[in-house]
Amino acid sequence: MRVRDALGALFSDEDFAVGEFEEMYADLGRPGLSSALLVMVTVLQFLHNLSDRDAAVAVADRISWKYALGLELEYTGFDASVLCEFRARLVEGDRADALLSLMLERLKAAGLVRAGGRQRTDSTHVLACVRRLNRIECLGEALRAALEEIARTSPGLVVPLLGPGWDERYGRKVETSRLLRRKNASATRLAEQIGADGQSLIAAIDADATAAWMNGLPQVRIVRELWDQHFERTATGTPRYRDTKELPPSAERVRSPHDPDARYSTKGTPGADAVEWTGSKAHLTESCDEDLPNLVTDVHTTCATEPDVAATTPVQDKLIDRDLKPGEHLLDSGYPSGANIGASLERGITLIAPVTVQTGRGARGGTFTPKDFHVDWQAGVTRCPAGATSISMRPNKNGLIRVAFSRANCRPCPIRAQCTTSAPHLGRVLEIHPEPIHTARTRMQAGQDTPQWREAYQARAGIEGTVSQAVRGPVPRRSRYQGLAKTHLQNVLIGMAINIRRLGTHFDTTTSPSRRRPTRVHALCTQHGIATAA
Repeated sequence: MRVRDALGALFSDEDFAVGEFEEMYADLGRPGLSSALLVMVTVLQFLHNLSDRDAAVAVADRISWKYALGLELEYTGFDASVLCEFRARLVEGDRADALLSLMLERLKAAGLVRAGGRQRTDSTHVLACVRRLNRIECLGEALRAALEEIARTSPGLVVPLLGPGWDERYGRKVETSRLLRRKNASATRLAEQIGADGQSLIAAIDADATAAWMNGLPQVRIVRELWDQHFERTATGTPRYRDTKELPPSAERVRSPHDPDARYSTKGTPGADAVEWTGSKAHLTESCDEDLPNLVTDVHTTCATEPDVAATTPVQDKLIDRDLKPGEHLLDSGYPSGANIGASLERGITLIAPVTVQTGRGARGGTFTPKDFHVDWQAGVTRCPAGATSISMRPNKNGLIRVAFSRANCRPCPIRAQCTTSAPHLGRVLEIHPEPIHTARTRMQAGQDTPQWREAYQARAGIEGTVSQAVRGPVPRRSRYQGLAKTHLQNVLIGMAINIRRLGTHFDTTTSPSRRRPTRVHALCTQHGIATAA
């Protein structure tokens, strides 16, 4: 309500008649409901973590919602299925990102976000809306889903395949089955039986020319992909169940037949602190200028196995397209790399992030790092900490510069133990980035040890609070929908809901900003004038 009083309507129906939204609705037929209304209803739905039915009831019953949406008190609302259909239209193309861009255009015009300031980015894991299955359960459920879909339209293809045990294995969902819980049950034998059954189905489809259309069914495509990943054809024609070491990387493996985009990943050191999940990853970016509210400026969704470093440049590209290019971009150590440091330099963006120290071949922690070597780019030589110069500097195929030192200089060097652990008859070899990136990387590494850099980097911690606020509210760590596109739409709507919440706090003049409650010991120290130690 406060946001509407201060800014008016954030969206209009004219916004959804151009650009990515131009073909959302057909020109013929009965006119649909206002797109601007449905967008705000969907954002409020995610703000309060409501179902479609509860959101539709809130539009009809709550006076506060009607005021915020600009509706008459007599408005009776609409059917809850409208919200599901509207989200299905928003999923197509880049409409989710365009929706956030519309909101940011309105906020930019109001002076609440601007380019050239500070922005920060961090990621969080998102659980897929599927049950976690092991390998055999995934194979059995994939085959059951394919058989169920084929039996719905062409039961004649399935009937010849039916045999003893098919009803027990595929007659119900795998989570209700007890095949793996029975005494003397062999997991390998069951997997091979499922593999043989799936191979029979694939062979039946391939042998019938009139059944070729079934290869277009999503369930059949997933069965074929899973069988290629988990089974190997033998000379006898029976599939062999692959060992775990023979499987493709986690980034390529299907983890659930109901969400082929979900991937298994881990985060953190193995042990109690490690996070394991099957799903995707969401990257939130927000502004953090001191004189403006902290608002979400971008939401980027990737596969769970994609590292954070791959998201740095795409996030910056979207911010530039929205005319919100940051002057300083605060990140954690997972985001910077030589490639995106160079890309940020070209864009005029300063990365403030810890840079991992790379020591090179034969070195270890505590030895000299590339920043300890002086590079004379004009002369094409590098000088080591002992004063010896390199014998060659030439580009590698990977785009890095390979710097080699003479064995005659390295072998008798008195500080060799501080430089490399390679064999005594070998010289030190470095791999450094080209001049602009190496210079920027060295400057970033040197700046990490200064109090000024640590003070500036403290602002990055605020994005952790944004993730925490989202988890305690719209719950972004558990997807409502299946598929990466629908999960991305959910993440974007959550980001817009966070903006509404923070704008409401920004425009609230009746309460003072909340402060952290001091502990009793801190209050006593302050009361008696005891200074805090530096």
